[in-house]
Amino acid sequence: MSDDFLPGETSADPAAKDREDHTLGSSTIYRLCEEVIALREMNNRQHKLFEQAMSKARDEMQRSFNSFAGDTQRAYQQLRQEVHGEKRVSLALLNELLELGMDLQHIVASRPTTADPEAVARWADAVEVESRKVQAALLRHGIQPYDAVIGSPYNPALHERVGSRRVDGMDALRVAEQRERGYASQQPEFVLRRPKVIVSE
Repeated sequence: MSDDFLPGETSADPAAKDREDHTLGSSTIYRLCEEVIALREMNNRQHKLFEQAMSKARDEMQRSFNSFAGDTQRAYQQLRQEVHGEKRVSLALLNELLELGMDLQHIVASRPTTADPEAVARWADAVEVESRKVQAALLRHGIQPYDAVIGSPYNPALHERVGSRRVDGMDALRVAEQRERGYASQQPEFVLRRPKVIVSE
C-alpha cells in the first residue's frame, strides 16, 4: 500500500495546526491589548482635556463672580454715601430754611407804620438783607440762576413759554426774549425752575 497522499487530502500534522492556532490567537489578543491601551490613552487625554475645560470654566466663573461682587459692593457703598450725603444736605437745607423763616417772622412782626419814614426805610433794609441771605443760601446748596440763551431753539424742558411774537431775522420757535430768569442745580440740564421766555413765530 502506497504512503503517497491521495488527491484531495491535506496534511494532518497536529503540531503544525496547534502552532497556527496559537499564533492566530496570540495575534488577536495582542491587537485587543493594543486597542485597550489606545482606548485607555484616548480616555486619559479626553479626561485631561475635560478637567482643563472644567478648571478654565471654574476660573472664569470665579472671576466673573468676584467682579460682580466687587461691582455690587462698590455700588452699595456709593449708594450709601449718596444717601448719607443727601440726608446731610437735606438737614442743612432745613436748618437754613428754619433760620430764614424765623428771621422773616421777626421782620413781619416789626413792620412799622407809614407814619414813620425812617422806620420804614430801616424795615426795607432788613428785607433786602434777608433777600441776600436767601440768595446766598441757594448758592451754597448749588442752586444758581439759569438764563435762557436768546436765539437758541425753544425747548419745553428748559424754557417756560409765556408768549410769542414775530421777530425779524429769527427763525420760528426760537427764544426771542427772557421775561424771568430760572434756576438750576449744579448743571443747566438739571433745571429746577424754567426761565419764562417769549418764543419767535
